Amino acid sequence: MRYLWLLFALIAVAASLFFGSANIDLFDKANSDIIFNLRLPRAVFSFMVGAMLGLSGSVYQLVLRNPLADSFTTGAASSSALGAVFAIAAGFSPVYVPPFAFITGILGLFIVYKLSGGAKGAVTMILCGVIVNIVASAIMGFIKFYFDESLSSVVFWLMGGFNFINYTELAIVFCVLTGAFIYLNKRAPVLDMLIFDDSTARTAGVSIKQERAGAFITATILVSVAVSYSGLIGFVGLIVPHIARSIFRPDMRTNLYYSMIFGGFLLLAADTFARSAISSGAELPVGIVTAVIGGLFFFYILVKRRSEMWHD
Repeated sequence: MRYLWLLFALIAVAASLFFGSANIDLFDKANSDIIFNLRLPRAVFSFMVGAMLGLSGSVYQLVLRNPLADSFTTGAASSSALGAVFAIAAGFSPVYVPPFAFITGILGLFIVYKLSGGAKGAVTMILCGVIVNIVASAIMGFIKFYFDESLSSVVFWLMGGFNFINYTELAIVFCVLTGAFIYLNKRAPVLDMLIFDDSTARTAGVSIKQERAGAFITATILVSVAVSYSGLIGFVGLIVPHIARSIFRPDMRTNLYYSMIFGGFLLLAADTFARSAISSGAELPVGIVTAVIGGLFFFYILVKRRSEMWHD
């Protein structure tokens, strides 16, 4: 079954190559260059970034035992974006954008973790994440004001998107995604115990702080790398874990895998729509597309499934 979904993913990536503002003839030399040098790396990259966001969202939701947890509500995305925005506005080389995003992402996670008392309360941690989100957004607003000459590039980056992706960036993202998945998949049986209350996990011999910290750091690495290359793309990590849990078993290993696959599908579809919706050749920022989808989904979860929420 899992290999079948991987086959679907390959088919989806291949099909997306033929969608865009211009029709493509595969047998034309110029058009084939567009496919293999522009559209193919972009399609694969968007799928992998979606997989990273879906995987991180699954970790946040299952470990925090709250269906509203994702990279935005925990503050990981905004704090990672803060470092990336500073690096872009200050004129640093693009090579330094991911390290800046990672450093501020980990710092934001540390602040949220400490403010929430070591994640003893999932709802408390999400509230702290919202606070970090607000503060990070305010600082980014100041950076945009102070570095006025970089305003247009920062604003465009914040809306999220994929442009001029090369195979080196593909390799980096692939290595990060693969390493994170292998680690989380290996720890899945132990992380399953964190879905229950802490006393049950302790009785089973689980080192709660160690396992939770490892899961959070891994998820934040995924978010910071995704954000540094693609900008702020919201709600993917919120939506796909719900879809995976509703279709397949809710255990950690299954949810991790299908959250990764469905996250890739969602962002690939959003990016394909974003670059195909306007026939003139202009592109919609993919972050706008996912924000519309995710906002409606977030509202549905909040209103229709209120009685099913996990609590502290």
